[in-house]
Amino acid sequence: MRTRTNVNRIGVLAAAAAVLWLALPTVSYAENPQLQKGVAAYEAFEFQEALRLLEKALTTEGISAEEKARAHLYLGLTRFTLGDRPGAEREFAEAIKAHYDCLPPPDTAPKIVTVFEAVKKTIPPPKKPDDRVTPPGPGPGPGPGPTPPVQPARGRLWTWIAAGAGGAALIAGGTFGYLASQAKTDFDKEVWADKAQSLKETAESRALAANILFGVGGGLLATAVVLFFVEGEGAPATRSAVEVSAGPAGFLATVRF
Repeated sequence: MRTRTNVNRIGVLAAAAAVLWLALPTVSYAENPQLQKGVAAYEAFEFQEALRLLEKALTTEGISAEEKARAHLYLGLTRFTLGDRPGAEREFAEAIKAHYDCLPPPDTAPKIVTVFEAVKKTIPPPKKPDDRVTPPGPGPGPGPGPTPPVQPARGRLWTWIAAGAGGAALIAGGTFGYLASQAKTDFDKEVWADKAQSLKETAESRALAANILFGVGGGLLATAVVLFFVEGEGAPATRSAVEVSAGPAGFLATVRF
């Protein structure tokens, strides 16, 4: 008796489960009867009626995204069957935009499925809720600072000035030395005392000038040698001065930087 009761309960539960399973598709779309009628008209090959009912279903207030996608999907199937391929592609695109994961029914003809998949490839998938846009990171740091200006190479300016002046002084000293020698020769030949005295003074003054010029020239040349090692090809330009002075011990060249 107890065994028979258990069997009866199992049978009742199985029947209830079967009824619920069969009722699920109907419950899913019970909110929009026009959609259900349109799908039924399509499956019954009543294509014009299906177009009318499905388009009317789209005007239903509060239609969900899934229902909207299903209506457009079946509109696309209906239009393709009636030979309106561009219209079918438009409906497929609207169905995919409404619900990207929608698919044609399993018994759809392969050529229609191919058209549907081609349309879907042209529509990018929607972003998922967790697809956060990563903010851009900090940009590159400041670049290197401005390049300091390159100091122009400075030649040995004062070296060549001192050398040139020294050479000129030596040449002038040689000239005065020659003139002093000529005056000394004329003095030796002169017989008149007053004229001989004048020639003597001339020779002595020219000899003194020659000695001074030789001293200055030698000092400047020595200064040029010193400057040659002090001034560098790439040394920064600085203010310098060369001073030549005469003293008890001779001529003194002073270089100031």
